[in-house]
Amino acid sequence: MLNSFKLGAATLSAMVAQASLQAAAQIKYDARGLVYENGGFTVQARGAVAVQGAWYEPLPGGAPRNGSEADGSAIVIAEWETDSGLLFGLRGEIDTGNKDIENFERDELYAYVAADWGRVEVGENDGPADTLSLHAPTIGLGQVRGDFGRYTGSVALLSAYDSRDALKVSYFSPPVNGFSAGASYAPEFASNEDAANPRSRVIQNEVYELGAQYMRPVGKWVAGLSAAYVKGSADPVTNRADIESWSLGTELRRGKMTLGAAYVDRGRSALRPTAETEDEWNAGLGWEEDRWEAAISYAATEQGGSKDHRFGIGLDFDISRHVYLRADAVRLVSENPGTDQRDGWVALTELGLRF
Repeated sequence: MLNSFKLGAATLSAMVAQASLQAAAQIKYDARGLVYENGGFTVQARGAVAVQGAWYEPLPGGAPRNGSEADGSAIVIAEWETDSGLLFGLRGEIDTGNKDIENFERDELYAYVAADWGRVEVGENDGPADTLSLHAPTIGLGQVRGDFGRYTGSVALLSAYDSRDALKVSYFSPPVNGFSAGASYAPEFASNEDAANPRSRVIQNEVYELGAQYMRPVGKWVAGLSAAYVKGSADPVTNRADIESWSLGTELRRGKMTLGAAYVDRGRSALRPTAETEDEWNAGLGWEEDRWEAAISYAATEQGGSKDHRFGIGLDFDISRHVYLRADAVRLVSENPGTDQRDGWVALTELGLRF
């Protein structure tokens, strides 16, 4: 993170020093948040605070429980566009939520440069295996891969097991006839690295991600396909398998409706070398209106003879320009050979303020 901040500070200083002063500086507030503009130099800042309440029953059973969380987030984006069309940028995001959800990270800091030849990003952010993958929708609070995981159960994969927000270098090609692709390299991806027991840590070195997406009109529909592949080398001290995961996804859009689905092969990525391999199917349907959107989703994760089913429904409603309401309901069903089927569920609602 420290190297990312040094990189961001140097990039931002260069952008400020070279920004055009031909146009008068302006400060305004619009849909982007608080915006400062001075020639080709722009800074955007926005934030949100939210309160979340949940009613849930853990998977092993028992009486329903109540839970609550308070979250805050802030995003700052600084960009400078040169006369030749090069775009230099710096994006930072801090999010207090989801720290206890498996494999979730929302704090990001990265610099980027973009032009007709594509986009290069350097810093802590998601790679192409995540950003280019098509899968079940995650409207509301994420549904099968969302905030329900902070109360009970594990979240779905949706796409290939990747390096999350590890420090990386990424390249994304410009769309050409509906096709775009990307590649990234992360020197290290670590999770739970402060655990006293090394076997509880996840440390993967030299993680490579490849992603591709193709979108095109088909009659009254827009159809898309995606593919992703991730490879990494596990640190021997963790006694975990190397990352070797891939996924295929598809999406169909027509008007306000979106259908998405994917198949994910996790293999033994970051699991024990003797563990059974893991794979997943997910699918869902989303609908979008001017002030609200909703979706239903399903994911089935299988490992050996065990199978976890997740059924989710989510809603995102704009009460006003600055106030929003989100809600999710997720049911979990776990099937294990030789044991009774176990059920659990989560119902949660979030009220938030954007500014």
